[in-house]
Amino acid sequence: MKSLKIILTTVFCIFSMVLFAQISEEQQKEIEEAQKKAMEMMKNNPQFEEAMKMMEGAEEQMKQERMQKQLEDEKRQRDAAKDHLKEFYWRNKVASDTQGNFSDWSWGEVEIAYYDGKGRRGPGGKLPYEDYRIVGKISASGQVDINLPGQVKKNRVISNGLFPQMHEILNDDVTFSNPEAPFLWSGYTLDVLKQGNKIGSLYMGNSERTTHNLASPAEMKYGDEGYLLYWAYSGEACTATYSKNDPAVSHNEGELSKTVDQYIRVDLDFKPGWNLVKIEVNGNHLIGNRTRWKWKSYSTVGSMPSDARYYFRYDD
Repeated sequence: MKSLKIILTTVFCIFSMVLFAQISEEQQKEIEEAQKKAMEMMKNNPQFEEAMKMMEGAEEQMKQERMQKQLEDEKRQRDAAKDHLKEFYWRNKVASDTQGNFSDWSWGEVEIAYYDGKGRRGPGGKLPYEDYRIVGKISASGQVDINLPGQVKKNRVISNGLFPQMHEILNDDVTFSNPEAPFLWSGYTLDVLKQGNKIGSLYMGNSERTTHNLASPAEMKYGDEGYLLYWAYSGEACTATYSKNDPAVSHNEGELSKTVDQYIRVDLDFKPGWNLVKIEVNGNHLIGNRTRWKWKSYSTVGSMPSDARYYFRYDD
């Protein structure tokens, strides 16, 4: 209705300006009077009022339709983002049950290992099989069996080997009770070998997202809740402690930026031998369609938690 009134007013003004430039003052007054009468007649005309209501209703309907379309477009974008994330995290990946059995296993019997060599590669870029240390197997039916060796080759001391490079925590910032304890960091994932060749990686935890994020330097910033487990070997007893409270961390996600609070706690108690380390994300901040963690904790646990699973990500 506003639009129509503006149009009518504009037309009258233009018409008046054209006429007023060519007629006398008395004629101008007559025209102004005629315009007033015409406007009054249109206002009091039921048909005109009905037309105004129809136009106003049509305009409101168009407005509602535009708003509805915007909401539907936004929902489609959110759903597409969720589908993309689901496909990203489950791409080439299968999960076991909490008893360590893959119901959809199709790779036959395979070995579980960590690489214990110097990184040299043979023909075709493959790592030598003899440099792997076998720590278990997956049967042809998909059952995981971990059998950790009693003696291992410690490849570093704990004070410079607990956290790998490109990590959010620096070893120099951690307090160690026995910094020279011999240590083996076997990686956040274990390798899966078929006939001596790596065919994929084995993750341990309770979330396909969290296990992937925490094992990938480029994804550690994300805050999907859950935990990752990994094995580490310490030659001697040692504790490792660290804490960081940061109430104002800026993160960007596409064009969005947000300042959030983040807290890290490291409270590790290594016994001589193999230790199961748990990295857990609790609480998160939503930025666009992605999250950033709020609390992240590192601890040692005595055994696999009851809700833990294995996730196998196979190579293309």
